Amino acid sequence: MMDQPSERSRLIAAIYAVAHDPARLLLLRPSLALLADKGVLHDPSADLAFHFEQADRLLAESGAAGAGATQHAAPKDIILDGRLVLQVPSAALSNVRPGDFLPDETWQADRGGKDRDIVKAVSAGLQEQAIISLSLDGDEQRPILHLVFRTPGRSETVTLRPIPLRWDRDSAARFADDFALTGAEQAILREVLERGSLRLLAEERGTSLGTVRNQLKRLLAKLSLGSQGELIALYGGYREVHKLRPEGLPKEVQGSSQGSFLLGGIDVRVEFYGPATGRPVLYFHPLFGGPFLPEETVEAFVAAGLRIIAPWRPYCGRTAEEGSGVPMAREFARRCAQLLDILGVERVTALAASGGTAFALAFAQNHSELCRKVVIAGPAIPIATDADLAQLGLGHRLPLQLARRLPAAMRLYVRAVVAKIRKGLDANYLDTFFRDAPADHAFAARPAIREFLRTAMLEIFQHGFRAATEELELYAIDWSELAESIEVPVTILRGVDDKLANRDLADSFAARHGFRVLKSIPDSGSFLVFQDTGRVVSQLDGDLAE
Repeated sequence: MMDQPSERSRLIAAIYAVAHDPARLLLLRPSLALLADKGVLHDPSADLAFHFEQADRLLAESGAAGAGATQHAAPKDIILDGRLVLQVPSAALSNVRPGDFLPDETWQADRGGKDRDIVKAVSAGLQEQAIISLSLDGDEQRPILHLVFRTPGRSETVTLRPIPLRWDRDSAARFADDFALTGAEQAILREVLERGSLRLLAEERGTSLGTVRNQLKRLLAKLSLGSQGELIALYGGYREVHKLRPEGLPKEVQGSSQGSFLLGGIDVRVEFYGPATGRPVLYFHPLFGGPFLPEETVEAFVAAGLRIIAPWRPYCGRTAEEGSGVPMAREFARRCAQLLDILGVERVTALAASGGTAFALAFAQNHSELCRKVVIAGPAIPIATDADLAQLGLGHRLPLQLARRLPAAMRLYVRAVVAKIRKGLDANYLDTFFRDAPADHAFAARPAIREFLRTAMLEIFQHGFRAATEELELYAIDWSELAESIEVPVTILRGVDDKLANRDLADSFAARHGFRVLKSIPDSGSFLVFQDTGRVVSQLDGDLAE
């Protein structure tokens, strides 16, 4: 039971705040974690399920986490005459009426005169088009780039159209590397580009607005810039110059390819890495990273002569009904066996990472004739009791607690996370998720890896977020029956910093089922398959000398 009515009221308000703005999910997480640990989420008298269900419905109806959600609203054009007087109402200037001049504060203090002259020149036909910067966000004073061009069909009239910018995959890593930006500086740049709310960023970080503003000032000084407008212009120009390839994950790295197979009546995408003649490895992928591999990981597998076969797990990138829980894992194992038959592969080594663990064990259990052995690089462990659950890191523990105690809250949580990813706020989410796992936090903070993870999650969740909710529901139950009576060798590798499976949980799980656990690997966590690929390759190839 909640001790104070105000505590319940604050929580309910926070729930609906997430429905309004998924970015506020991180402000709700501490309260959820506290209440989950206290058992309140399991208390029917608290009646929280209703509010989570309502908030989930509102968020779904908003389209923020839907497959077709867009990141930018329709352009808010501003139409001026040659005197810089507003000609028609504009949603971008709610306090300015037609016939009024644009307020002085709309123009940037450091270049307002120059931008006024540019607009007049375009109006008079002396210049075809140009880019200027305007401030339209009230006290945040976030400058927005606008394209200036003559309004079709109206003489001596110009249209100012906002240019949406975002921290995209291709230019982000290059920009961060070329200008030596820290993780905090990248977060501030993304905030300036996409939301423009330094106040909300400060709230999510649990720090003061003054601190974030000082960080912005230091960033501007580091880049020898005088304003946010110049920062946006710098990134905008850099992005256009360095936008060298289309959006999406690289598909031509070291013989990588993709196929689609009809398995058990379901169209399943499969990623392939390495030469077709390589020794086959069936990869049961995690959600973080999905069926994709960073380039350096692919290179390590290829150098070892391996052929990675990575079928997309249930509900990843598709909407077909594929069941739930243990039956879902077993049915996917059956489809994997069918895939190998189509490919003409007689036997494979199974490789699993975190959330792929249950699926790999289901394959080994039900299709031992096709499986030489199983290597689990960063395991997920069956959670039988609340005491087991309490041993997980907060990032992993909270969604599982919600799945066990209040599924409606779990669905809202996942929907909000996906909405944050689609809005480009994945960096903030990953920073918080891995806050108590230094090795994973440092790995995910690398610009190239961060963009790799974001791209993978966008592709996995492109048709919805059921892949995440089904994984949470599976791992929130005791699924240890999938680990019973496995006839092939199973080896578990875990990083010292793995908060999904600590040493006690891994050792206990292995002892119950006759699996082998190797000595914990330093400087690694739940991203072990990427962090120490060489160690994983050694196990896939043969025994590792301990």
